[in-house]
Amino acid sequence: MKSCSSIIYKTATGLRINSIKSLFAILLFFAFAPASAQDNYRLSGRVVDALTGEGLAGASVSLQERISIGAITETNGSFSLTAPAGTYTVVAKYIGYDDAKQVLELDQNRQVNIKLAPTAYGVKEVEVVAERQQPITQTATLGQLELPMETIKTLPVLFGELDILKTIQLLPGVQSGGEGNTGFYVRGGGADQNLVLLDNAVVYNPGHLLNFFSVFNSDAIANTTLIKGNMPARYGGRLSSVLDIEMREGDMSDFSAEGGIGLISSRLTVQGPIVEDKASFIFSGRRTYIDAILNPFLKNTEQGGVPFRFYDLNGKLTYALSAKDKLTLSGYYGRDIGDLRLSDGRFTSEFSWGNATATARWNHQFSDKLFMDVSGVFSNYQFEFNWDFGGYNTVLQTGVEDYSLNVDFDFTPNVRHHLQYGVQYTYHTLRPRTGEAEGEDGETFGTSQVLPKYAHETALYVSDDWNVTDKLLVSLGLRSSHFMQVGPFSYYHFNENNMVTDSTRYGSGEKVKSFQALEPRASARYTLSDQSSVKTGFARSAQYLHLVSNAYTTLPLDVWVPSSAIVEPQRATQYALGYFRSFAQNQYEGSVEVYYKDLENQLEYREGFAPGPSNRDLEYEFVSGSGESYGVELFMRKNYGDLQGWVGYTLSKTTRQFPELNNSREFPARFDRRHDLSLVGSYKYNNRWTFGGSFIFGTGQATTLPLRRYYLEGTINYQYGDRNSFRMQPTHRLDLSATLEGKDRERIKSNWTFSIYNVYGRRNPFLYYVDNEGSLSNQNLKLQAKKVSIIPFPLPSVTWNFIWK
Repeated sequence: MKSCSSIIYKTATGLRINSIKSLFAILLFFAFAPASAQDNYRLSGRVVDALTGEGLAGASVSLQERISIGAITETNGSFSLTAPAGTYTVVAKYIGYDDAKQVLELDQNRQVNIKLAPTAYGVKEVEVVAERQQPITQTATLGQLELPMETIKTLPVLFGELDILKTIQLLPGVQSGGEGNTGFYVRGGGADQNLVLLDNAVVYNPGHLLNFFSVFNSDAIANTTLIKGNMPARYGGRLSSVLDIEMREGDMSDFSAEGGIGLISSRLTVQGPIVEDKASFIFSGRRTYIDAILNPFLKNTEQGGVPFRFYDLNGKLTYALSAKDKLTLSGYYGRDIGDLRLSDGRFTSEFSWGNATATARWNHQFSDKLFMDVSGVFSNYQFEFNWDFGGYNTVLQTGVEDYSLNVDFDFTPNVRHHLQYGVQYTYHTLRPRTGEAEGEDGETFGTSQVLPKYAHETALYVSDDWNVTDKLLVSLGLRSSHFMQVGPFSYYHFNENNMVTDSTRYGSGEKVKSFQALEPRASARYTLSDQSSVKTGFARSAQYLHLVSNAYTTLPLDVWVPSSAIVEPQRATQYALGYFRSFAQNQYEGSVEVYYKDLENQLEYREGFAPGPSNRDLEYEFVSGSGESYGVELFMRKNYGDLQGWVGYTLSKTTRQFPELNNSREFPARFDRRHDLSLVGSYKYNNRWTFGGSFIFGTGQATTLPLRRYYLEGTINYQYGDRNSFRMQPTHRLDLSATLEGKDRERIKSNWTFSIYNVYGRRNPFLYYVDNEGSLSNQNLKLQAKKVSIIPFPLPSVTWNFIWK
């Protein structure tokens, strides 16, 4: 398999300039070629929420008389499809909403806005993640799943906190970062290989409370899309997946408020019109409040109070400039704040980290065939840690900041082609590590000052969904990316003793190193019948920013570094094949997908690296290697009825190989997991009670532990086994929930959600440490690995949710 993928890679990356020109020529030829002798007309418009007027992303629009013709709405609810002249019944569907049907005569290009009303039972009935209506089955995309908030709100939760990232972990091919952790790994890729977007802005650290909760407030989110297979050409910069999250738009007709009170936090969202039917706002906030409640009672204790809190704010303004123009301004700001101290006062510390994003977006419709989206984006992540020990104060900081401009076009020239193309630019500023220590007398020493890194990243892309025949759909895409590190920067030269012998200095804005990559993407869908299809895909990707975790932690102190004169970009090639089928008029559906991924220039810290103050660039501590991952994913789901749910299972293997680690021998990746199983179900008992539950099982995480310890000249020495040769115990857990709808009132609707996390008290491993048993003097000293569990007992929670209109 390796040799085969190597041959394909050389072919894909060895494209000559005339081959690229030929590809574009072929795309353009088919794009503008006449569809057929029969007249075809364009049907376009938007699918919106009937109550709020907000566009619904991921809704399906199809023609009842021609099931092979359909479309999926974009993030703003817009859609476009082409069909021969005739009379059709247009059917629009979206999870949690009543279907809408409209009969029209397609004798010319037409525009229509379709309003979907929420179902009478609202969120009482559980709709399962990523309902795949027939038009979705007809697309060529593999591994793309829509996650409606109505689904997420019905699942069992930890501490009453609804969480998008924990829902994603229940899908096949997606693995959790650990017990209670929101970190996720997709098809053998690292946590940094997932592109997480909030209204087009990159979120570099999507976790609160050391990654136990995500930064995404469910009340502020409209749509969530996960792409774990072949990413469309418009996405880039990551190797494994895209999590594209769209914030809600405010109601343009009525004011309303909603929120909830849980065990550790409360949340509140308000929205309404600024100018009726023209401009709206929505603001949402969330904060942990247990510290505010308990601190007055704990101020005289040794700790002095609850040492941790987090909060986040979301906001969005929407303005309809005209029937064809819309302007949106959205933003996010969140922070985790904490302090730790010893009871005797010898050690005190304060730390904080968080994300800030802002997006300005202009949507313009040139015609019923051509749409444009222009966005300016700001993204920031920073971490700061201050501590005082024995009168010496130390400060440590790290962070990353981006400014981006994107211009994207969506063009449907005829019935056979749907083109997307655009240009993207980002200016990166990365601050890998700065630190400073100060003594009691004010003297500064031990300064660690690594200069920020600066880089320009640009990309051009084009893709075409080409309906070759009624049964064959081919999606071709090409992304051309370019990354350039610029000064100020100093490149150091070392001798065999690792001492600096010389350096090369680059001035501000001066080119240091540049990289470029052609990233072809191709996939195809062949329809076997109205109920089944086969899909295949190929994707080549490059990643220019890297996060290398220290040891085996996922703390926010992990730093991002760019590709540079020291570090090469990461690259990946992925192949996938899948079979999809629906049963009983789509009441049931299932899929089987197999994949193989080849990874290059993967990064780890060198053997024996220990973090500490240093003026040396962190990139000098990295070693580079390769990796591969392959597996099969099974998915079966029941979409309708009082009882709904899904089963997901992944059988996979993920390995790494580094010339400078583990004696050059191949070893399991830290997130290698042979078996990963999830069972999710819900049952609507009556109009007031809905019950839900989930069960997970996963092979234990791979880690490295010492095999033995010995004393040599009074020094303790450890002898370790092969890298990641020790397996933690398997993880399994049962969570249950129940939702009770409140009594109907004139303006207020509410419900109570009760849940139990870890019902049977499984002591799942969070980490292992080595402890001693016996003594050296008695010659019975033994080493024993001991398990640490975060939540080894059933944990109940309750949340009260409300909506006021």
